[in-house]
Amino acid sequence: MDPDQLAALASGLRLDSQSSPRTQPSPRAHGPPPRYHHGMSAEEVTRYLKEYAEWFEEDRKIPPEPATIVDRNQLIADQRQRRAQLERMAHESARVGGAGIPFYMTMVGFPKHSSSTALQNLRPITFSGMLVRRVHLGHYLLCRLVAPCTRMVAVQTVVEDTEGIAHDLSIYNFPSTSNCSLEHLDALFPPGTILAIREPTLKAPTQGSRPLLRVDSPTDIIFVARNSPLLQNVSWRTGVAVAGFRSLPATADAWQQRGNDHFKASQWFLAAFAYSHALVLDHNAIPLRLNRAEAYLRQRYYTGALYDAQQVLAEVGVSDTFADKALLRVAKARYGRQEYNLAQEAFVRYKNKHVGDSSVDSWLDRCRARLRESSTGIYDWPSLFRTAQRKIRLDAADFVGPVKVRRMKHRGGGRGVVTTKDVKTGELLIVTKPFASVYAPDLPTDQLIVTLDLISKTTRERTDSLLLSLIVDKLYGNPDLRNEVYHLYSGPDYPAPPETYPPSPSDPAAVDPLDPKVNINIAQLEAICTYNNFCPFRLDGPRVDQEAKPAGLYTFASMFNHSCAANATWYCIGDLMIIRAAESIPAGTEVTIPYCVEESYIDRQTILRKHMLDKCDCRLCEEDRQDGDERLRRRHQLKSRLDADAIMSASLAEVRALEKDIRATYGPTRGPVRPLSALALHVVAEKLRMSGNARDMRDSLQCDMQALECYGFVLIRDSARSPSGSKLPIAKDRIPTVTSFMEPADIMLRIACTYYMLREETNATNWLKATLWLTDVSVGGGKELFMLIHEETLVRMGIQSFAARVL
Repeated sequence: MDPDQLAALASGLRLDSQSSPRTQPSPRAHGPPPRYHHGMSAEEVTRYLKEYAEWFEEDRKIPPEPATIVDRNQLIADQRQRRAQLERMAHESARVGGAGIPFYMTMVGFPKHSSSTALQNLRPITFSGMLVRRVHLGHYLLCRLVAPCTRMVAVQTVVEDTEGIAHDLSIYNFPSTSNCSLEHLDALFPPGTILAIREPTLKAPTQGSRPLLRVDSPTDIIFVARNSPLLQNVSWRTGVAVAGFRSLPATADAWQQRGNDHFKASQWFLAAFAYSHALVLDHNAIPLRLNRAEAYLRQRYYTGALYDAQQVLAEVGVSDTFADKALLRVAKARYGRQEYNLAQEAFVRYKNKHVGDSSVDSWLDRCRARLRESSTGIYDWPSLFRTAQRKIRLDAADFVGPVKVRRMKHRGGGRGVVTTKDVKTGELLIVTKPFASVYAPDLPTDQLIVTLDLISKTTRERTDSLLLSLIVDKLYGNPDLRNEVYHLYSGPDYPAPPETYPPSPSDPAAVDPLDPKVNINIAQLEAICTYNNFCPFRLDGPRVDQEAKPAGLYTFASMFNHSCAANATWYCIGDLMIIRAAESIPAGTEVTIPYCVEESYIDRQTILRKHMLDKCDCRLCEEDRQDGDERLRRRHQLKSRLDADAIMSASLAEVRALEKDIRATYGPTRGPVRPLSALALHVVAEKLRMSGNARDMRDSLQCDMQALECYGFVLIRDSARSPSGSKLPIAKDRIPTVTSFMEPADIMLRIACTYYMLREETNATNWLKATLWLTDVSVGGGKELFMLIHEETLVRMGIQSFAARVL
């Protein structure tokens, strides 16, 4: 999120006392970290992050030291007080409808350790043997919770080791805990829960004097069962049980009942968590494994569901009832994993065993539709568009057309995407679902989290923080997908990824939330998100979402490199990304897409820096740089005037003067592509049309046509048209990519409307056909999708019926 937007948003909120944490003096020589406040400008954020990075590096130079011993009872009392405060806030918010929104700041991009060593290869350690600022490689900490949990950005509680030494514990990125209730935390982390933390780190305090145990990766946490070999010959100095709290269930039946209760409440992760506890006590219980498989399906842990269901089918002598349930779960899990052929086979097997049962017919239809989409690239775009207007996340298959990933020598050996054959303008290259995505409706309404990125030195969107949590959650329940994410580029601090992509599929693996079988490196994942996240522009949604920009990780699409003047273009219908060729592309040529389409060079550079791109060498940026810094600054200043709401109330003379000033910021030897001039010319055209005078309306047509040329369109003037008037008024060899197709499409529709008002229906029809062509080569779908995408504009202009008749 832009810091100025953030300040405006936060200024309208009544922030509670946790919005501005008070940084207490630190005993360390170099002092406390610099302080962040929510009203910082973009320049202030950049300066703050630079200062924080410098402070962090100085802090890392301090040698490890023994931890301050903190009174156990005081730690517990303080944590209980924090919990009581949150409970009061929640109660008050529910009673009066909100009494202020808490504001939290979190930071990504700094070094942090995530273990990759199996627990059985680690040795135990206690707090007395640990040092602050040291990652205790080769060790694990056995500890148990002795206080209830709270949650701000992290889950926070107090743990003690076997010697009775206690410290605060902060757990980040744990599945299902993002914006969860306190009751949810109680079910996951009740006092008395025993944890084994792989290769733990005691962090130095940045506030107060207490060090804390910080866990960034949820896969570093193992929940230790009462019958675990880890507890042999282990005794707790403070007693067998944690005083003041109920003991955990001791039987499989009790855990199963708890799981059933969570399942009925649609708490899928908690249900699977409880069933996992039960399976520890009764490993061979088929109903438990089936129940967990179903909970995994609801949680979208398709790998875990598939593995559990296959285990049931492999049992000798399993009953037909259980086998049927397992087969259905296998089929649904295969479908969720986008293994549509295998899913169809499983559904057919079930259908053959239950002749006349129509319960899986719809699933078979869906499998056939997905197989057709993935093999042919033929989609029902209008239907998908309508569905996306009410449900963003679509049920559709991925498609990979005539493209492949390979190393690009001209990019220093980095990867890129090339065509495998000659490609025509508008040809479909890929359709892909996101690995994970977040939209404004997904964000919590009871808190505001701001993420600062030390890698890009920018403020991230509010959606980015939640996106990271969703990626972690998906990997946690689908460990075989790890390489799909970790084979993406993660910056110069990590080994270069493999030359090929996507990685070969992996076999389904067991998923146990008590003992994760995947290693999630959070620091690398944060870097992957910084370098690869998209802001997916939805054709079916608002042009600009004022609440929050969406965020998504599209893994295969991340292979496409950027160019402002790209040869391919991309859009989203719902969460489905569509990439098409914007021009004819010879076989073996690199395919590029625009990461941004800002008219201002300065705006583009700001956005590209968030993608860690220092410089774009496309022809548009080269021409901009040749215009010189002074012209670029002036153009950027004039753009703010063009964007202002007051522009439409300005006089014709004023907007003409503004257009002239913008035109003057482009050098005399510059090529025809001048995106900001296009915007300015269209504003002049709109102002001319407002007079209703026929002469002004004809002048507006010329302004809009010049605007299209400034976007890069080649116009075919009247003299070049056939007598029938059927030839399009624009050349069809390529579509410009320096802007979204929606902007020139709106201009073309306005031209068509103006001709219609002037009673020149032939010209109006030709411009409608030009808009249809532009829309179709950009996103497909023909006339039907065209009428849906532009419905609001056509209705507003009063030409919807005319367009439906002549197209």
